[in-house]
Amino acid sequence: MNRPKIRVLIVDHGGTSRNDLIRQLEINKNIEVVGQAVHREQAASLVQKMVPDLLVLTLGKPGRENVETVETIMATCAIPIMVMRYYPDAQQDAEYITRGALAVVNNQGESAAATKSLHSQVEMLVGVKVIRHIQGLRNYAETPPKSVPLPKSPPLQHREWPYVLAIACSTGGPQALSKLLQALPGYFPCPILIAQHIADGFAKSMVQWLDGITDLQVQLAQENDVLTAGRVYILPPEQHLVVKKNHRLAAVARQPSDVYHPSCNLLLESVAEVFREQAVGLIMTGMGSDGCRGIEAIFQKGGKTLAQDEGSSVVFGMNKFAIDKNIIHKILPLEHVAATLLAMAHEGKRP
Repeated sequence: MNRPKIRVLIVDHGGTSRNDLIRQLEINKNIEVVGQAVHREQAASLVQKMVPDLLVLTLGKPGRENVETVETIMATCAIPIMVMRYYPDAQQDAEYITRGALAVVNNQGESAAATKSLHSQVEMLVGVKVIRHIQGLRNYAETPPKSVPLPKSPPLQHREWPYVLAIACSTGGPQALSKLLQALPGYFPCPILIAQHIADGFAKSMVQWLDGITDLQVQLAQENDVLTAGRVYILPPEQHLVVKKNHRLAAVARQPSDVYHPSCNLLLESVAEVFREQAVGLIMTGMGSDGCRGIEAIFQKGGKTLAQDEGSSVVFGMNKFAIDKNIIHKILPLEHVAATLLAMAHEGKRP
């Protein structure tokens, strides 16, 4: 029995010949390009008329009109969107994600390997649950300044931390993280380490955006960083990072065979090994199974494990793998995660 073809709409903001991209996509007999548009109003109209499975937005250069195209389409009729850049600057990538795009990829050319990767990305994104208007997300460039912080107390020593929080997420993760971090106060008494699957060069923009919407201090994690309570460490995709026994971060070189960047498993396994029952693992929305092995390590070492539930996940994949293995202590909707983490921190405080 033949499966239905994946129906793709191309919105061309420059960068390539549409005919070349159509040819590259349709090498896969299960993919069909059903329409083309050159501006956002035309794109929004075609999305409503044709109801494609996926929209591919090609970009030849950075510009506000690119962000506005994603915003207009997602406000008009929700559809999985893949943004394909034909330039190296990743500065606006976070804005595409906050406006509703599922993925931002850098065009890799037309080699056999690049074509196979493109087909895999298309097949992976089709059918992902998206919503018409993403609530609670603000562009970090337009976000008002953080509230004036209260006078700081001396930093908590590691023996005073209730726990160390390690988070694993992938597709849909940036949106979920923004809601979670906005709901946590600046005095949150635990370090937070986040392994979010992202494209190379995207982490810096993501850090700037998240740091602008939360009272927590968000930073790009680097080798030799010392963990500090109330600080959020976003792992870069260009290398893996793990926690060592001296509570510093250490780099692990990325291998050509590595599928996920950065590795959720490596981070969570190191947190389990170093902090044992003082470790808390949270696995959120995302495709694949990365993070499941790391969550299991935390579970086995006596730590606590949480998972985002299916209803609030963009993709119920990574968290489903962990839930199905019966290694999750609490399954929570996204809006309840922050309150649960705060309650656990209060219960876990030492005299």
